[in-house]
Amino acid sequence: MKNQPYSLIALIICLSIALAGCRDEIQPQKIGSLGAASQPSPEETSQTSEEIIYEVGDIIRVNNTILVVLGWDQPPGGDLNPPDDGKKYLVVDVIIANQGEKSFNSSPVFQMSLKDPSGQKYNLNGKANLASGTNQPNGEVNPGEVIRGKVGFHVPENLTDFLFVYEANLLGQGEVSVHLGPVPVAMDPPEDLNLTQTQEIYQTGDPVKISDLVIQILEVKYPTWTKFVKPKEGYKFAAVDIQIENQGSSVQEITSVVQMYLKDETGQKYTFHLGAQSLLDAGLPDDELQPGEKVRGQIGFQVPEDAQNLVFVFDAEIFGFGKIFITLE
Repeated sequence: MKNQPYSLIALIICLSIALAGCRDEIQPQKIGSLGAASQPSPEETSQTSEEIIYEVGDIIRVNNTILVVLGWDQPPGGDLNPPDDGKKYLVVDVIIANQGEKSFNSSPVFQMSLKDPSGQKYNLNGKANLASGTNQPNGEVNPGEVIRGKVGFHVPENLTDFLFVYEANLLGQGEVSVHLGPVPVAMDPPEDLNLTQTQEIYQTGDPVKISDLVIQILEVKYPTWTKFVKPKEGYKFAAVDIQIENQGSSVQEITSVVQMYLKDETGQKYTFHLGAQSLLDAGLPDDELQPGEKVRGQIGFQVPEDAQNLVFVFDAEIFGFGKIFITLE
């Protein structure tokens, strides 16, 4: 029993060495730049001499994760979702890509935050995310996959020159700080991130098997909107006609709102849209599929009018089976 404290100390030392080794292995590295307009650097008091501050448009690699901050803006939120008095919404446009050979999970809630010049930290805010009008860059990221989304924060109205902070994992290793600058900025996404892995993309009409399920996109339509149900400006409705068959020996639960979405060529995600769905005669392809049973349905989305290379994603990660990607072109 007398040796127990020494054993505990030895264990702590070993863990510290192991974690220090991990830190050395996944130091962030700038591997390119989109050529963002130069913004004044943050004041020296907001960073230490050892801290590396990246800029909007820098292409940064942390282990097998590639991070690009494309810019930020300050959406007003509208009459139904305004920021609190003395506050504003600040929304950051982010790309995450997987350069490795294994999937990883992107969790903005745990991995992304803001810091003001005093060092005060701000977490993600649901009202700000709603004001952004887009989805967050969250979920499982397959090898070779690119995801894009906006993350929103609720910050003091009189502050600027924030740092966007990304933590590669929950141990705080591989932390990246990106200077957002004093004025909003927006950049086009990179045309090619030179990822070592490539995604397999199937064609509309192809039966695609994932675990015991066979997924087939039968048709893609673009419903005409009505006087009372219309997409927001610059957008259109899309409807995907899909059939799913359970070829296994156990029951499979299908939940389209959770498992099905669209992505454009930049990695931006478009999820189920209630307005688009209300224009469809067919129901959602949701069911508790018995062995050998099929279900067919349509799911509605709202996408930009100029969206290119749209891909339908069936996400079976919640069952541990991965994703499939089917082009709608």
